[in-house]
Amino acid sequence: MAVAAAALLAGCGTPEAGAAATIGGRRISVQAVQSATEDIQKLYGPNQPVPQSSVLFLLAAAPYLQAEAVKLNAGASLDDARATFGEAVPHPSQAALTVIQANLVIAKLQKVGSEQASPALKQVTDALVRDKLTVNPRYGTFDPERGIESVQPNWLVTPAAPAPAAS
Repeated sequence: MAVAAAALLAGCGTPEAGAAATIGGRRISVQAVQSATEDIQKLYGPNQPVPQSSVLFLLAAAPYLQAEAVKLNAGASLDDARATFGEAVPHPSQAALTVIQANLVIAKLQKVGSEQASPALKQVTDALVRDKLTVNPRYGTFDPERGIESVQPNWLVTPAAPAPAAS
């Protein structure tokens, strides 16, 4: 019941202006999400879109992922992340490095095997719930089963049916 309530409340606004999300007293700024997305998009190229909701999720989960991965000797360093960018992005933002580092950790956890990786990933999800990941609705909502789900709002107003003509 508590997990369901946390998931439902996660879409409610963040307590800080300019925050893409907050978690356990840590604020992830809109600027961090945007700069990371821009740098990673340069790395991947125009044919592989980089969703900001995915970038935000990895920024939120990164310290938890790294902590669990280290226990399994599957951690990744910022130098590993920097090497991934190579010459494509010579000076990536700190946020972009964090996202790529988290992505490298996930890849290493997959190589460890699901018997060890699944409990580690559950610990990460549990930590995100425990520390109350709160997402700015602009980026979607946090669902412990699926991560941050983008919301595609319908900004177009459906016109009302015309009133019947008076006779």
